[in-house]
Amino acid sequence: MALTADVAKHRYNKDLFNALTRGEEDKVIQLCRENPEGPLHVLSLHKDTVLHVATYSKRKDLVLNLLQELPEGQFAKLTHQNDAGNTVLHEAVTSDRTVKVATELLLKAPELLSMHNQNGETALFCAARYGKSKMYEYLDDEMNKSIKDPAELKAFHYRDDKTTILHLSILNEYFSK
Repeated sequence: MALTADVAKHRYNKDLFNALTRGEEDKVIQLCRENPEGPLHVLSLHKDTVLHVATYSKRKDLVLNLLQELPEGQFAKLTHQNDAGNTVLHEAVTSDRTVKVATELLLKAPELLSMHNQNGETALFCAARYGKSKMYEYLDDEMNKSIKDPAELKAFHYRDDKTTILHLSILNEYFSK
């Protein structure tokens, strides 16, 4: 009996992953509706959810549609971290075109802003690391709205190894003249 369930789960994951990689958004949404976990279903060996995969695949419209499908009672589950410790917000900050995704994520789960991945990086830090200035500015504004303590604000600009956002910006030449 367990073998049958494993085969069914594998087939479901394969169909869902293929639909994601082919850009078949309607099929992804339909498959997510068939699963009680919906877009928070863990899809990969690295504990990426459907939302993680859609986000790092730069499928902005699909991510926004999947977020609309998410019942309010599941918003807290948006803080799920994959094996690298990345949340969906960490994945979203790798592009300036996904600021709206970041906005929706923070409306549903504001605690995402302060979460750190395995490298000790917040989403703000990752936005700077990838040189995504629009995303960085948006997250910096959100951070300054919600956090008033200067010491707490400072922690967002450092990684666990004491590397700062400024260090990485200079190393990666993400600065303007």
